[in-house]
Amino acid sequence: MRLFVALEVPAAVKQAAAEVMGRLKGAGGEVKWVRPEGMHLTLKFLGETDRSLVPELCRALEAACRGRGALSLKLAGCGAFPGVRSPRVVWLGLGGELEELAGLAAAVEEALVGLGFPPESRPFRPHLTLGRVRSGRRGRRGGGKPSAAPLGRAVAELARWRGPAFRAESVVLMQSTLTPAGAVYRPLHTTTLERRGTES
Repeated sequence: MRLFVALEVPAAVKQAAAEVMGRLKGAGGEVKWVRPEGMHLTLKFLGETDRSLVPELCRALEAACRGRGALSLKLAGCGAFPGVRSPRVVWLGLGGELEELAGLAAAVEEALVGLGFPPESRPFRPHLTLGRVRSGRRGRRGGGKPSAAPLGRAVAELARWRGPAFRAESVVLMQSTLTPAGAVYRPLHTTTLERRGTES
């Protein structure tokens, strides 16, 4: 089973992301855009995982989320990895309670290390993926494919774009099945983050 852990995002966020994708598609480029309905905020990618581990994963996620409240976040800016000059992955950034979000991601990471999942070597950079440039080739010195340049400029123009604020209230253990039409996601377990201002 191909698994990952993610925060669910509401419909308003997916709609805003769809509108940004619509603007970027006009820039051209060979991009595989995500389907807005499947959009999520990845906390930890697990990869191929034995089905027998699912119950332990669920318990670990419940423990990692215990005592943690729902997060107030907002969409803030558009960017690309590794950069707009040679975009490989196009994304929307986040603002709001980012310190609390990083703490949640770290708690999930720590809980899963105990089950044999190696810690992520790169720093946690929360984002919503919009699309991936299809070609795997790197360009010559200084840039990617020529067709990616207009896309990079379009992304740069949206660097200061701002989208809706939202509350992230649930952490989901998700199964991802790859198909020719794109990944199909199926939630296996949902952990609800506590409401602020309430006693558990």
